[in-house]
Amino acid sequence: MSDFSKDCTDCGACVDACPFLTEFGTPLKIVQEKPEAVFYCTSCRRCEAVCPLDLSPAKFFFETKGNLMRDHQIPANVQKALNGAIAFAKTGHGLPFSFYAKTETVFWPGCGLAANRPGLIRQVRKILGQHLQQKVGLVLDCCYDPVFGLGDTQTTFAVLKEINKRLHDSGVKKVITGCLNCHKLLSAHLQDIEVVFILEVLPVEVFRKQNAEEIYLHHPCPASRWENIPAAARKVVGHMYPTAKTNHDMEKSEPLCCGLGGGLNSVSSEMAGRFLDHIVQEAKNKTVVTYCAGC
Repeated sequence: MSDFSKDCTDCGACVDACPFLTEFGTPLKIVQEKPEAVFYCTSCRRCEAVCPLDLSPAKFFFETKGNLMRDHQIPANVQKALNGAIAFAKTGHGLPFSFYAKTETVFWPGCGLAANRPGLIRQVRKILGQHLQQKVGLVLDCCYDPVFGLGDTQTTFAVLKEINKRLHDSGVKKVITGCLNCHKLLSAHLQDIEVVFILEVLPVEVFRKQNAEEIYLHHPCPASRWENIPAAARKVVGHMYPTAKTNHDMEKSEPLCCGLGGGLNSVSSEMAGRFLDHIVQEAKNKTVVTYCAGC
């Protein structure tokens, strides 16, 4: 954190790129004058994309979240959001929800997809097995990203260590994720297990062509960490909507946060709404296509 404080010139280039920074000011001003405001940061890294010095205000804010968490200096609304996130994650991480198939390759859909589209999960697992010509098992568990986003890394990393053991004990060697937030954590913390995202595996031919006059491809904020995943999404959209007009700069479009990142919707629904409004304005009246269950 000291390196950022030393290197940042407080130029304000990131302020216009983020509803949170527009409201509270530059990163240095926030941490120096109102550090508890860092919990409004969604960690979408849009600030990082526009920084002329290639610094990461998002990482600076996340580190500050962790420091406040360890020092027990978090606001009451954040504590309430954290308690809710932990309760939700515990449900997904324990019985009767959690399930581990004993196969070398598994599909990990994530909590949101599992809760809302169980039929789709069964269909995708079947397609994966046919495409890969091998048995693909199913794993249901919670990666604790809602807890991680609020800055409680200690709890999250302990659970990820346990997940790693569960996978190894089940003989899993490859995890295909259906959730970008799960992919973010699992790809960074699983040991000796290959982690790939669903769009990197499925051939575009499995997606049915559809009709739409105009398409807006929304890249979820975790996608900012990789180049290959947004590229795969663009390829799928091009196949699905061959006659549709897309964002004129779809090849250059950057990930944006919908307001759910960092648990913001639980901390401040009003601030979360500002992030969502920005996407709605960008999309205008186009059909929105995305690849995040939260978005």
